[in-house]
Amino acid sequence: MVTGYMQNDDEDQALDLFQRIEKDGKIKPNAASWNSLISSYLQSGQKDKALQMFRQMQSFCIIPNTVTMLSVLPACANLVAGKKVKEIHCCALRRDLVSERSVLNLLIDTYAKSGNIMYSRTIFDAMSFKDIITWNSMIAGYVLHGCSEPAIHLFDRLRKDRLQPTRGTLASIILAYGLAGMVDEWKRAFFSISEDYLIRPCMEHYAAMVYLLCRAGRLAEALEFIKEMPIEPNSSVWATLLTACRIHKNFGLAILAGEHLLDLEPGNVIIHKLLSQAYSLCGKSWESPNMTRHEKEKAMKKLVGQCWIESKNTVHTFVSGDRSKEYSNKLYSWIERLPVNVKVPISGKEPCIEEEEKEDISSVHSEKLAFAFTFIDSHCTPETIRIVKNLRMCKDCHETAKYISVAYGREIYVSDSTCFHHFRRGHCSCGDYW
Repeated sequence: MVTGYMQNDDEDQALDLFQRIEKDGKIKPNAASWNSLISSYLQSGQKDKALQMFRQMQSFCIIPNTVTMLSVLPACANLVAGKKVKEIHCCALRRDLVSERSVLNLLIDTYAKSGNIMYSRTIFDAMSFKDIITWNSMIAGYVLHGCSEPAIHLFDRLRKDRLQPTRGTLASIILAYGLAGMVDEWKRAFFSISEDYLIRPCMEHYAAMVYLLCRAGRLAEALEFIKEMPIEPNSSVWATLLTACRIHKNFGLAILAGEHLLDLEPGNVIIHKLLSQAYSLCGKSWESPNMTRHEKEKAMKKLVGQCWIESKNTVHTFVSGDRSKEYSNKLYSWIERLPVNVKVPISGKEPCIEEEEKEDISSVHSEKLAFAFTFIDSHCTPETIRIVKNLRMCKDCHETAKYISVAYGREIYVSDSTCFHHFRRGHCSCGDYW
């Protein structure tokens, strides 16, 4: 009943029923009761409430079980929840739940997504028996972090152990070959997937192949591949091509990809914005179809850059151009002291397509404010900075992050709307392709 109410967006009724169970005293809420709330909150995207329920569950001396771990860990699969993953891992150790392979598999995945790939590998290496989900989680983690070599090495080991790859394994390894620039090697292998692995390629494999070709700059070949697909390309395929067109500055092809994408997602404001810029760079004017002026103005307000960073067990939110915080003057002062060639790189004058409006004196992007926040108190600056952003990073902010990683000797993780970035010693794991 609690789960049913939650799935029907009736949170108040679900909580009322849960509390009545406790007051009546005839039936005691158990782990299953709490698990239903935790998983329901997570499914509705309310991660904070899921974690809050997990904490309350323990305060009521209800012992978490395997299902609890599997329910709550996905709530921590992001860069600002790294400490929470460790806390839940410790809880699993205390309750002797780490003997469950499903829990260990999810820990591998969650640690990777929270920016701790080495923790993932430690758990992976310590497991006496690994199923295909274990291998997939570790390979996908390496791909997420831009580590193609260890991902390919694990795939080779998997095949030597005569484990049968799944659809997920093959999708991840195609992406890994794309990261490594080994286009022709996997291009030949792709057309023998059915014969070699008894798996019929599906949309995720075709999307990965488009990424493989696009990352190598072979845009015409990628477009031809899309046209010859035996299934109708979805939005992820066209979005991959549009991303490549942005990076390789093929604005004519960007229009083609954007128009296909707009047909599939007519209400996506970001696509409208990118397509408008592509037309402008080609010297053409363009109006968003089927949108009134009021709708356009309302939609554009949604494209405000925001980011989140955790500090001293508190998650702080920063909004582009925001000066409302009491320490805002310190933030902007720190940003102004950045070298001029970092704040406005020469490359920034080149024509480009960006999701976020360009910076000016009054509107600094949110991730720069987050960077400044970590350094205004030099006594407690963390060695590793982790930021989550709602939009794609612009090129200027990307260059700034690379500079800070060198100048201040910090590792920086940024998860934006399309990519997972790991900045270290002036380089980014994305290879400047995002």
